[in-house]
Parts: sequence; C-alpha cells; structure tokens
Amino acid sequence: MQWIDRASGALLERTPPHRRVFRDGWGDTGVLDWYASIVREPPAPTSLDVASGEPRLVEGLVETDLAFESPALHLPAASRIGRARMITTDPPPDRLLLLMAAWNEHGYAARSKLARLLAADGIATVMLENPFYGERRADPADDRPIATVADFGVMGRAAVVEGMALLAHFRDQGYATGVGGFSMGGNIAAFVGSLTAFPTAIALAAASHSPAPPFLNGVMRGSLAWDALGGDNPDTEQRLRGFFASATVLDHEPPPHTAAAVLLAGTIDGFVPTSAVLALHRHWPGSQIDWIRAGHATLLWRHKEEMAASAVTAFQRLDTWSRSEV
Repeated sequence: MQWIDRASGALLERTPPHRRVFRDGWGDTGVLDWYASIVREPPAPTSLDVASGEPRLVEGLVETDLAFESPALHLPAASRIGRARMITTDPPPDRLLLLMAAWNEHGYAARSKLARLLAADGIATVMLENPFYGERRADPADDRPIATVADFGVMGRAAVVEGMALLAHFRDQGYATGVGGFSMGGNIAAFVGSLTAFPTAIALAAASHSPAPPFLNGVMRGSLAWDALGGDNPDTEQRLRGFFASATVLDHEPPPHTAAAVLLAGTIDGFVPTSAVLALHRHWPGSQIDWIRAGHATLLWRHKEEMAASAVTAFQRLDTWSRSEV
C-alpha cells in the first residue's frame, strides 16, 4: 500500500460521527428488501427525453448541461431529475465516453480535467451527476457521504439505470459510445458497459467488481459508521458484506464486447485491492489490464494521461473486435 493511501486510511479512522458513511444506519427496510429482490437482475432498457441547456464555450471547448426525468425507482424528490454535463469540440467527434462519478464526487470539476484530455484525442465526454450527489441532493451545500445503506443501494442501481439509458440515447444520436470511470465510477461503469446489449467501449481505472472489497477490505472500512449499523462485529460485517457482495459484475454473463475492455490499476492501491481488479479482468476473457506502480490517490492525481489513453485504446480495441465479428 502506498504511504499516501495509508495516511488517508489513518485520517478516515478519525472521521467524526456526523461525517461517517452510513451515519444514519441501514435505512428504509422496505427499500432494502426491494434492493435485495432486484440487485442481481439486469435493468430493462429505457429511453430518455434529454433536454439540453444553452451551449457555452469554455477554454475552447463546448460545455452543455443536460437534464432528464430519471427512470430509476425509489429516488428522493431532489434526485428525480437526472443531470449531466457534456464536453465536446466544435464540430463534435464521432466517439463519446460516458464518465461515471467516483465516490462522493459532487459536481464535474475532477472529471472535466480528464474530459479535456479526451477531447484532444477526439472523444466527447458526458458526465452523469449521480443521485444523492451535487445538485441532486436535498441540500446541495451538504457534501457529506451517503447517509444510509438503503440510499447507497438506490444510488448505485439508479446510476446503472441512468448510465445505460444515456448510452442508448447517444448511440441513437449517431455516436460510437463508451463508458468509463475511476474507483466507484469504474465499478458502476463496469455494470453499465457489461449490461448494455450493444457493443460499447469500456475503460476503467481502479475498478472493483463489487463495492464489497473497497468498503470492507480497503481503507474505506475505517470511514463506516459501525455503531449506527450495529457495531463492528462479525454479525454486522456479515450482513454488510452480503449487501455489498450482492452487487457484483461477476454475477452477470459477460457480453462479447467486454473482450475489448481496458482496465487500469495501481499495484499499491490501498482503497481497491488488486484482487478485486483481477477478478473483473478474469471474468472478461480477452480484456486488457495495465498496471501502474501507484496508489489510489496518485493514480487519480498523476496519471490522467494514462486514463485518457486507456479510453482511446478501448475504442480502438472495440473497433478491432467489431471487424473480427463481421
């Protein structure tokens, strides 16, 4: 584990109660039961009516805010209008990457830096604002992590549903589509990419097959509100592990296009265990995995160029795969 990740873990252990993950406990039991009943079922394809705001020129690129009515279930009122931002050149390229949000990533600032690198490579970017995040919170000024386990399940499922619908929407607009993300964004992108029926490029960074390894085997464990969940004991951990592990890409038969996926990972990542990345790679025969000697934080801070290059490679690999299938 890199020392920065180890230091981050020590800080997470000192998180005050009001800022801990799942500080309000398990949440609505009815929602938890619903989640358990559907989590292993692929979402049905859904169409979107996407409204576009006024395009604006920002440092030579065109930014457009998008909005749509979310097709996802059990969302609070503040999250029911889906929001996303598109960054592209003028004229736009013919390739588009849907870039999913990392853990507790409110807004678009971090992903916009990567989007600008992708634009230089001829790839437009759409960044989804997750439910419970950013402007989709009851109080946009409240940047604390998700409060209950039930809300986490709703958020994850909704992000997958919305991501799949956005990919279909932009494919209908004539784009060659891809999906990617870092950390939790990579995990959600793995679901979106592998549950989408049509071929789509997949480029993931520090992505686990499931939330279970990062939250229970990585340093994120120290940020959980164990007291609110029933205490840090074997029974609580078993229940929580069962909830997290029920959402795993490994439960879904990989479609053929996952053979073109590209995975980027750090060899000394303290947040996402390398075994969780390898499990995903092995589940997608033919997928490419590229290792960088980096921790979780440094992979994000210092290796955005490699992340952009992974997306370019994923589109190239998908093109090669598609020609071989003809």
